[in-house]
Amino acid sequence: MSAHETSIEVLKAGLLDSVQDLGRPGQARIALSRGGAMDRAAMTLANALVGNAPTAAGLEITGPGPTLRLRCDVWLATVGARHALVRLPGEHGGSTVALPTGRPVFVAAGSVLRWHAPPVGWRSWIAVAGGLALPQVLGSRSAHLASGIGPARLETGRVLQLDPRVVALSHRRAAVVLGPPDADADADADATPAWGRVAPRWAVTEDLPREWPLIELPVLAGRHLDVLPAAARDALFDQDWTVGAQSNRQGLRVHGRALDTRGLPQLASEPVSVGTVQLPPAGEPVILLAEHQTTGGYPRILEVASAAEPLLAQAGAGCRIRFRLVGLDEADELARRRARELELRLAGVRQACPYPVDPADPADPSLPID
Repeated sequence: MSAHETSIEVLKAGLLDSVQDLGRPGQARIALSRGGAMDRAAMTLANALVGNAPTAAGLEITGPGPTLRLRCDVWLATVGARHALVRLPGEHGGSTVALPTGRPVFVAAGSVLRWHAPPVGWRSWIAVAGGLALPQVLGSRSAHLASGIGPARLETGRVLQLDPRVVALSHRRAAVVLGPPDADADADADATPAWGRVAPRWAVTEDLPREWPLIELPVLAGRHLDVLPAAARDALFDQDWTVGAQSNRQGLRVHGRALDTRGLPQLASEPVSVGTVQLPPAGEPVILLAEHQTTGGYPRILEVASAAEPLLAQAGAGCRIRFRLVGLDEADELARRRARELELRLAGVRQACPYPVDPADPADPSLPID
């Protein structure tokens, strides 16, 4: 099978689709933030569902997603927002069929898939058996859109190359989960196997903000919170902030009753990270995300607890954010709880999908995400 055939064609780009993996840690010395999937745990889980290592590259979709044509058989999984994933009539006709998410799905060559705008959540992560076959840049295949490093955002007409073994891997891994193909299937090794169903009946547990589009964020006091006047501190926590349309993978701009920033000191730039909440002179906070700048000079009034980073990934324009001040002990407990929950999900996937380890494709979903 040629490289042209082992690929995915973008028939229509979504709002913001990009290639992502776990990012580029350790590059702050060259002023490059980690980037990568906005929810690395969800990307890891999607890869585990199709038998990939956590570091395999997949797709991140935001809001209304893309329409893709699969040029070969694919074992695929989508984790994240409640996108309606629909298989449309492809090259060989057929009817429109809704496909399940949160579990691996076998999709035959020629199928056309469309991710509709989600009624709940904002982003999803797509993994394909074997991953996307793209060159690494600074140790990652991910798109860092803010810096222009890695692949560009997906555009209509683009072709994404898959691992050349994608068909064999997809058939083998689908057989593990779905059982042997129907006995009367074509014996041709290149033919698409015929299964009675395309996905298992189970699905991984949903991990979305419970009151979406209201998102409660546990936050720690930042270095400069005490510099704010008492009335401004009260206003910071006593209102719901609305995510603005200018938000992107660099940060969330939130709107509300502006805080009084008069008298705040002029600061030298200092390091910032994912979850740092800065306060520009206009008095409306900015929450830094995966592609944040590595230093900043605005006051750092809050730091979002690391366990809440997946919540930030689901904050789209119009969502409301409420800050809840917590201490270090509670933030640490939230992080431990989230790590335990991820490990339980991965353990469940390994039990439900006991993929054999291929020496040429060492896939170990138990690898850490940090």
